[in-house]
Amino acid sequence: MMPVVFLAPACTRADGSNTHVAFAHGITKPVKSAQFLAAIERALFSQKSNAQAAPPPKTDLPLAERLPLRVLLVDDNSINQKVAARLVQQLGYKPDLAANGKLALDALDAQHYDLVFMDMMMPEMDGLEATRRIRERQVAGVHPNYQSRILIVAMTAHAMAADREKCLAAGMDDYLAKPIRPNDVRGIIEKWGPQIQPQAAATPAPAPKIETAPAPAVAMPKAELAAAVAQPPSPLAGEPPVDMGRLNDLTGSDPATTRELIDMFYKQTAQQLKQLEDALRANDTSTVGHVAHSCKGASATLGMTRFSPIMLQLEKMGKAGALNGAEKLCVDARNEFKVIQDFFMAQPGLDVPPPAV
Repeated sequence: MMPVVFLAPACTRADGSNTHVAFAHGITKPVKSAQFLAAIERALFSQKSNAQAAPPPKTDLPLAERLPLRVLLVDDNSINQKVAARLVQQLGYKPDLAANGKLALDALDAQHYDLVFMDMMMPEMDGLEATRRIRERQVAGVHPNYQSRILIVAMTAHAMAADREKCLAAGMDDYLAKPIRPNDVRGIIEKWGPQIQPQAAATPAPAPKIETAPAPAVAMPKAELAAAVAQPPSPLAGEPPVDMGRLNDLTGSDPATTRELIDMFYKQTAQQLKQLEDALRANDTSTVGHVAHSCKGASATLGMTRFSPIMLQLEKMGKAGALNGAEKLCVDARNEFKVIQDFFMAQPGLDVPPPAV
């Protein structure tokens, strides 16, 4: 069965739920190149629309009752944590949270988890290293919390085949491209949950073969380096600063939840913009790259269509070690941040007070 990607009209649900066709994934118009690439990657690699796979039995039971799993969410960004936790909670689960790979290992030492959603880029210990250590402990078979199956699903903003291969080489089982959508989370649990549950009372399956050697560093190609320092393209004419269809999809159009996420975005972004400006004055390229990456991820998750690309350019500059033009991007980010605040102030019930400057 050839995967089909649903192109939904603006401000509508992109899951194709009102149709009779089984879509692999959906995108809300206007379609942007990064979203299109991510949808293609998910459609090709998620395998959730495999024609040979039997459809799950219809039942009125919540997913968490049909497939009871202990879930751990690992992400260093508080907004991404909040959104991912809400998506899992909507399915009936009560996830625990960890802010980096080291804290994830501490949580696994304290109790067993069946399913771990693992962010890739985090301070102290990233998702790849944390996964390698989990698999090593499973192979050792000493600690009781590591002796049964642990499903690890990567969460990353890089929707490229090479990143997927890095995840699998480190010992991860599957891959979700950010921004994560409700149907993606459900699809992962429905795909892997039945394979985990029967093992609870059976002999634990052997841990997958792991790569113990760290992945070699890859030099950035000259073409990519040049692109990293290029100015971002102008936003599409008439494109709104916020994709409300995306935001409502995350919150179920609940005003209280939407206001909470807006308030979190305001406070976190105001702090991160100051960190970026301080890092620029100090010519600290590493901090620019890390902070911009975190800010990009949160803004993309919430549907900030014009703000996220600015952060992406700053992230690339920081990683390339070339900050020429970064000051202008910070000014653009400040201006777009104000545009986002004005946009929400004009929405009924979403006039969250902006942060004090």
